[in-house]
Amino acid sequence: MKFLPLLLLTAALSLRAATVPPPPGVVIHHSPASSGLYIGSPSLCVAPDGSYLASHDYFGPKSAEFGAGRGRLYRSSDKGKTWRHVTDFDGFFWTGLFAHRGKLFLMGTDKHHGNVVIRRSTDSGKTWSNPVVLADGQWHTAPMPVIEHGGRVWRAVEDAHTGKKWGARYRARVMSAPADSDLLDPANWTISSALARDPAWNGGDFHAWLEGNAVAGPEGMLDILRVDTSGVPEKAAIVRISEDGKTAAFDPDTDLVEFPGGSKKFTIRKDPTGPGYWTLASIVPERHIGAGRPASIRNTLALLFSTDLRSWETRCILLCHPDVAKHGFQYVDWQFEGDDMIAACRTAWDDAEGGAHNNHDANFLTFHRWKDFRSLSREDDVAMPEFIPDVHETANLVIRGGPFEIAKLESGAKAFSNRNYGWQDVPSELSGASFTRLPGGVKPAIEVTAKHATVVRIATATGQKGVDVGGWKREPAEFSYTDAGRSTVEVFSRPLAAGEKVHLPGGNWTGPILIFSE
Repeated sequence: MKFLPLLLLTAALSLRAATVPPPPGVVIHHSPASSGLYIGSPSLCVAPDGSYLASHDYFGPKSAEFGAGRGRLYRSSDKGKTWRHVTDFDGFFWTGLFAHRGKLFLMGTDKHHGNVVIRRSTDSGKTWSNPVVLADGQWHTAPMPVIEHGGRVWRAVEDAHTGKKWGARYRARVMSAPADSDLLDPANWTISSALARDPAWNGGDFHAWLEGNAVAGPEGMLDILRVDTSGVPEKAAIVRISEDGKTAAFDPDTDLVEFPGGSKKFTIRKDPTGPGYWTLASIVPERHIGAGRPASIRNTLALLFSTDLRSWETRCILLCHPDVAKHGFQYVDWQFEGDDMIAACRTAWDDAEGGAHNNHDANFLTFHRWKDFRSLSREDDVAMPEFIPDVHETANLVIRGGPFEIAKLESGAKAFSNRNYGWQDVPSELSGASFTRLPGGVKPAIEVTAKHATVVRIATATGQKGVDVGGWKREPAEFSYTDAGRSTVEVFSRPLAAGEKVHLPGGNWTGPILIFSE
């Protein structure tokens, strides 16, 4: 009998797994949120023997990302229809696959902000050399393109040597080596001068640049970087690299361009069949503008095209989900294969355990193929599914919208669904009430209808921009949550007549937290 609860749990999970739709594409690997191991840094390459190889690393609370990163390698021998696990790597983080002159390479860092390292395989990925340190110190990157141009191979990186603050510490650089040299010999590599970002650029909205793409463009060798901004339009930065790979230059007045999806990682490749450049980017569709910082919106993947790397056109929406909090298609690495585009995606999606930790902390690695991609247009957009609201009823209220969870308000309770912040100093008169737990930084849409005449209470951080509490009365109660600033939330109320509806005010990071009795 002692095994009965376990059997019931297993049966329940199996039933849920059978009813939860799988993510789009082919699942290469699944790592549930409960594992504390989130899937990062997808990379994809076609091996010299024609097989496909895909890799990723793990990040998250149960990973070793700050000690010795861990990664995995998979192979498909049937054009991506099925995949098998090949091997694991230690000292493997932010690492990408690339092919060069009949050999395969893995290049990235050995941990979060670690040394730049490289591995080589001469047998299509069956065996690999030990990692060689090309540059020691603290470095940042992702699985970014490695290209051959002008007799050299090129790869963008960022050094993280200056300071500890995310974004501010990253300086744009490019590594290059003679194309016919031994890429495992550090002496063959040149590293360009370092460029730090200036927070005054882009009208004072320039928080970071990172995850640059080495691109041979009409203007010569370039490093095109993701730019972190507070709002739309999203931007990319074009850094110009000298022919010898030693000097980097940037003009903020001319080298910042509008780029849908530019606040998240993107991979740019030149079309091998003609003029133009392609990328896959996690754009912010119009319906989600204002739902959070652009970097936090990852639920829509689009195909983009440019003839000059400065003007970008959204050709087609390829993947999407209506929820921005726990669904994401991001960090996509891709390759041309004739008229098709093949890709590996870091995917946050539903599973038998309740889905990803959040849209960033992905639980799936998925493979995708888009046939005849050059012919795709907005007429071929996948349909955005309708948002299915969460609904919760109490004796006095009908709460509709989302995304939200219902939880108990008390000191120490988890405050947000996508952060580990906790409530503190909850007043005794509110402790034990129910509240709508929101994903922090995601703009919710919540409507409350009164079944009977009642008073509705919300809590929000009025010190944060974007919230309008006009029509709400300030109550004396307040409490806080355990972010770095110990942010204070204030309580507001308003009466509702029977049948009356109210949309809760939103727009700031904390959001409108509804406090109510069941």
